[in-house]
Amino acid sequence: MSIIALAAVALLSGQSQSAPLRSGSDLTRDLNSGPPSAVAPSSQTPSALPPIGSAPASQPRPTQTPSAQTPSALPPIGSTPASQPRPTETRPTTSGATGLPPIGQGATSPAPTPAPATTPAPSSTPASAPQPPATPATLSADAIAALPFRIELPQGVTMTASRAGADASVYSVRRGDQLLVMIYAGPASQFPIFDGEMVQAGGRASVIVVEGARRLAMEHLFQRATAPREIHVWVASPGGADRDLAERIGQSIDAR
Repeated sequence: MSIIALAAVALLSGQSQSAPLRSGSDLTRDLNSGPPSAVAPSSQTPSALPPIGSAPASQPRPTQTPSAQTPSALPPIGSTPASQPRPTETRPTTSGATGLPPIGQGATSPAPTPAPATTPAPSSTPASAPQPPATPATLSADAIAALPFRIELPQGVTMTASRAGADASVYSVRRGDQLLVMIYAGPASQFPIFDGEMVQAGGRASVIVVEGARRLAMEHLFQRATAPREIHVWVASPGGADRDLAERIGQSIDAR
């Protein structure tokens, strides 16, 4: 039932009790003079909410624009990004430990490591250390008799021999620790070593040194046809009684 009909019924019922019946024109005039039946909604009233799960048609969907700091989307699972190069397999260096072999490949045995060179233990005596000279042995009477020259040795005088090369020998005549005479027997001697008068006598060359009124034979040289080719004799005593004894021993020497 409309509002107009309800109003008419109420009006007719009230008039029937308290007032006399009114004409139709009066009823129409009363209805037109009444307040409006409905009020139009204002423009400020919010619109009705959309149904749950739907987006309003007047509001466009926002577009997401990634900034420079936002990381790019992850690549699909199992794919490799084009901008990231595939890592290169790096073999371990020989100085480090050997890594495990790839799956499916047999393990390779590492190359044998050479054993460190062993340094020989140093000798107890360095090679550069000079060795003490061996003390020459004193010649016996038989050894002296076998020499390429003859010599007379007084009591208490000894003789020793040493090598002076492949074909040469040097003999020393001593009384105790005092050296009296030296004798060289070899291919080439250093004659003469004294300054004095040269004299040829008895198959030898002698050097005579004058000291005051004395003449001393200080040096002799014998030359032979066989080895040793030269026998060189010289007085080694500095002076005094030892030099006189050395001169007598030197003059007693003769080549065989």
